[in-house]
Amino acid sequence: MRLLGLDIGTTSICGILCDAETGEILQTVTKPNAGWITAENEWEKLQDPGVLLGTVREIAEELAADGDVAAIGLTGQMHGIVYLDGEGNPVSPLIIWQDGRGDLPFREGKTYAETASALTGYRLATGFGAVTHFTQTVRGQIPPRAVSFCTIHDLAAMELTGRKTPLLHPSDAASFGLCDLKKNAFDTAAIRAAGMDPAFFPAVAAGFAPVGFTKKNIPVSVAIGDNQASVLGSVSSLTDSVLVNIGTGSQISCVTTVPPEQTAVECRPLIEGHWLLVGSALCGGRAYAILEQFLRETAALITGQNVKSAYAAMDQMMHRFVPSGEPLIVDPRFCGTRQDPKKRGSIGNIGIHNFSAAALCDGVMNGMVEELMDFYTEMRPFLPQKMKRLIGSGNGLRLNQPLAERFSRAFGLPLSVPKVKEEAAFGAALFAAVAAGVFPDMASAQTLIRYEGEK
Repeated sequence: MRLLGLDIGTTSICGILCDAETGEILQTVTKPNAGWITAENEWEKLQDPGVLLGTVREIAEELAADGDVAAIGLTGQMHGIVYLDGEGNPVSPLIIWQDGRGDLPFREGKTYAETASALTGYRLATGFGAVTHFTQTVRGQIPPRAVSFCTIHDLAAMELTGRKTPLLHPSDAASFGLCDLKKNAFDTAAIRAAGMDPAFFPAVAAGFAPVGFTKKNIPVSVAIGDNQASVLGSVSSLTDSVLVNIGTGSQISCVTTVPPEQTAVECRPLIEGHWLLVGSALCGGRAYAILEQFLRETAALITGQNVKSAYAAMDQMMHRFVPSGEPLIVDPRFCGTRQDPKKRGSIGNIGIHNFSAAALCDGVMNGMVEELMDFYTEMRPFLPQKMKRLIGSGNGLRLNQPLAERFSRAFGLPLSVPKVKEEAAFGAALFAAVAAGVFPDMASAQTLIRYEGEK
């Protein structure tokens, strides 16, 4: 018996096929996200849903070709929305989470995101689906035939099953904003307060809901957010583990059984009785990528030769690096924060003995760790027990041992790396297995998770 998981990411689309008894990955297919649309404005970040759905179909058909698939799970990039007509067809580009229209000036010196927050009483940020829809509503830019909207992975679930209306998992509903986590539904009063029509906001599923079946009668579960899927595919013991993910952005996630009323970090739905406390850095792994680009361009300027990648040299340099008593202090928030998009990073404490490429690499990595540790400090009072395990996921940690070592030192715990590299797709597959009845609960499904170095 096999499980199929699909992850529609910002830069790539991945599918995995795993053994439902051992968790062994039998096949992995990854293709680039070729759906990018050249937009008129720099702040627009758009992708073509037709291209993305075509890639999903190709991957699903390839992985399911031999049959014996017990369930299909989907996940993908959160926050973004695509508008649908009454038949469930896309009538707009996918406006992704990186889109900046919510930061455009609106009125009284406030942006659209700030105005939406003030009108609804919810803490919203640009890129959130509710902010995007609010901006489109005010600007009169909702497609004429649109009656609803959803995430790209919700649309993929509809495509696979022939469903005509979207059904959102609470994880994605919360990523839009204006979702009442206690009622597991969108807050219609808040939506109306912002001048929006509640009918556009999709229905929200409860628990491990199936959305339908494929033509081959394979059950397809409701899609879940990629942050939640990564947790479910990486963490074998939910309530005593810290998950650090370093990719294009970066996140730190911990699970609580009692959602806090007020906290500086986000509280997101996970599974019944469990919520995620999440701290998200917008720049995250991109901070190290920006530094790599800077060093690569500097090398080309000096040598007159193009360097394909500086990462290997940076890694070797950091293995030889001996920290001084006067380190560079780097704030890597080069892309701002959810709360303050205009905030920028900085490099400080520069002296005559510490202004070097190695010290700059050291400072950037330390800054990346400190940014997520600040989020963890906010989470700590709401966690049910002392954290016993540190889990690291994403290529930013898998491929950067010096960074992994810094996180281990900061938490005082060894860092465990899941054997499955496509954690989100794996988590979606495990979630689908519970929805399809292959496993009685999520804890049973997570017994399939293994870590590097474990037998």
